[in-house]
Amino acid sequence: MNRAHLFAALLCLTLTGCIDLEGIWYTPVATEEYVWPPSEIPDTHIEVVQVPGTQVQDEEEAPTLFGVWAHQCTSAAPSSCADHSADPEFDARRQERTILYFHGNGGNLEGYWDRIQILWRMGFRVFAIDYRGFGRSTGTPSEAGVFADGATALAVVKARMAAENALIDPENPPPASSLRLGYYGWSLGSTVAIDLATVDPPAALVTEAALASAQAFINDAMGVGISHSVMMDTEFDNLGKIPFILAPKLLTHGTEDDFVKFEFSEALYEAARDPKRLLPVLGAVHGNVPCPTRDASRDSREDPCVASEAYLDAITSFYDEALF
Repeated sequence: MNRAHLFAALLCLTLTGCIDLEGIWYTPVATEEYVWPPSEIPDTHIEVVQVPGTQVQDEEEAPTLFGVWAHQCTSAAPSSCADHSADPEFDARRQERTILYFHGNGGNLEGYWDRIQILWRMGFRVFAIDYRGFGRSTGTPSEAGVFADGATALAVVKARMAAENALIDPENPPPASSLRLGYYGWSLGSTVAIDLATVDPPAALVTEAALASAQAFINDAMGVGISHSVMMDTEFDNLGKIPFILAPKLLTHGTEDDFVKFEFSEALYEAARDPKRLLPVLGAVHGNVPCPTRDASRDSREDPCVASEAYLDAITSFYDEALF
């Protein structure tokens, strides 16, 4: 998603009808091997997995997807659990809960490691996936593709939980809500998390800097009433989907976000059913909601986001109330 590209595309369309904007939503960075930034998560608690993806319409073959686990414990033995003595936000109860994290439209998992670590420090086990075309995952991203990748990520989590718990049928696992799973989606990831929540509702849903829809984004970026369908098939219709999500919802958004406007989360909040919460983060822009004093233009691998106390309080209290 890039406003300058949208303006150029509109001009091109107006003059020549030459543009296809489907790829404007994605700026993936491929890599042959993940190099995680320095972090508190021990190497022994980081697990990269490779899984088959789902072939969607117009694809010649299914992609291969890569995801990463940030584990709390490596076995059932308490001695295998990570040391959180330096993390005041940690609660040992959360080691029993898993958060499925969906990242934004650029880069790959390496650039979101600080966000994964924020949830890990709280005590949650986290699983995150690189959408097709991102990181080590093969294929080309699309709306149908990233939604399918979200479903694959959930299947990975359920399969792991079934392997760990003999009471869970791996062939017919319970819904995400029954497994007390939480979803978290940032920006593009909000569309994946919301779409997945309409199919398999979680026990709790958090969005950060969420889109209202592709149409709303284009209206805001261009200031004209042209239909998004003239330029793309992508809908990303969070606004149309969120009323059907019964799970508790926390919508976070920076009040100074000039890329995906704060008003989008306000609209989503109004459309959503209870229980719901809206967390405006004063002064935050698109990339620094958890850490509003951080310069969001800096590379997160060199200058990681360290969550503010207010953000930690909001996320932990919401998840604790909804997941337990």
